[in-house]
Amino acid sequence: MQLAEFLTPFDADTFRTRYFGKLPLHIPAAGPARAALLPWSRFNEVLALTPYWNEDTLKVYFKSRAALRENYCDTADLRSGTPAPVNPAKVKALMGLGASLVANSLHRVCAPVDAVVRMLGEEFAARSFANVYCSFRGVQAFQTHFDLHDVFAVQAEGEKTWRIYEARADAPVAPVPPGDEGEKFLIATRGKVLQEIVMRPGDVLYLPRGQYHDALTGAQASLHITFGVGPATGLSLFKLLEKALAAESGFRAYLPDARDPAALQACLERLAARVRDVMQSPAFATDVQVHQRALGSAAADYRLPAQSPPAWYSLGKAARLVRRDSGFAVVHDGGEIAVGASYPTIEWLLGQRMFALEDAMARQPGVDPRELRLDLERLLRAGILVETEMK
Repeated sequence: MQLAEFLTPFDADTFRTRYFGKLPLHIPAAGPARAALLPWSRFNEVLALTPYWNEDTLKVYFKSRAALRENYCDTADLRSGTPAPVNPAKVKALMGLGASLVANSLHRVCAPVDAVVRMLGEEFAARSFANVYCSFRGVQAFQTHFDLHDVFAVQAEGEKTWRIYEARADAPVAPVPPGDEGEKFLIATRGKVLQEIVMRPGDVLYLPRGQYHDALTGAQASLHITFGVGPATGLSLFKLLEKALAAESGFRAYLPDARDPAALQACLERLAARVRDVMQSPAFATDVQVHQRALGSAAADYRLPAQSPPAWYSLGKAARLVRRDSGFAVVHDGGEIAVGASYPTIEWLLGQRMFALEDAMARQPGVDPRELRLDLERLLRAGILVETEMK
């Protein structure tokens, strides 16, 4: 399922330019594809994968409050630091009383949902995931709140009424603390109802990050998938800068004593100028690209019983990866070879006496196989790498 199909009948390009990160959008069902992602039968099958479900992956809520783990998990003989496994009988008993379920990261155990998660992550250069919410007649599992990421809610079964409020938190990175005081704050700041939407099977509701909302289950049990999409923020640049500048002695040196304001100010100005130059450099743009690609995940494409024979390479001569503001290059005795976003993989393999291509590709999340193969071809032509066989 590609983005255009996921959003049908709404135009995907219009969504990107007018709504993503800006405005809520309700898209009514157009065919069975979205609702078919998680019918009751599939959800029951996934819940039956008991080794996956524990106090972290499955949450139980009753009247907007999280159930204590001992009320739905087995805690006897539990080793310290180990999540308590879910007890299905206890969960069923609580659901009989009207409790709601939140199945976190369901994409890890449900292939159709995982396919959408990976598509959204790739489309928006983002970390993506899927949580599933199961609630019963007249239940409001959560009070008014906002999320720290963009949300695509897909109604799979039943109906749910969503209220979207006019307030929107300003690029939030931390939730409002739970409890009565937090709820009072959210109610006091949510503003008027902007939209009230009844979600039916196959409907999708998009909410930008920070949009205040709440939801109430209708006359029938409700099942919906929330796809979370969280692109990298400006805050992630600090870690990238730290890594990029760690090799420079000026940043590793001690700072002047703050009791000498002139010396400190001169040092800060010098470092700030260098930070500006690095952030505006092509090499740092490549760092950002590598970081964004790593937010996604690759499909577990095993295709057994087929096997992929590894392609083996060995190091033909010494070479090293060099970082400059203008970009990355492999330097050797015959010159240098420019490389792009595959540079972390190239740096790793230059430190190996022998390696398999498949192993090298697995070392860098989000590496583009085509880019890596082109870089390897240049290294082969330069004699830095040599095709070889495992003996």
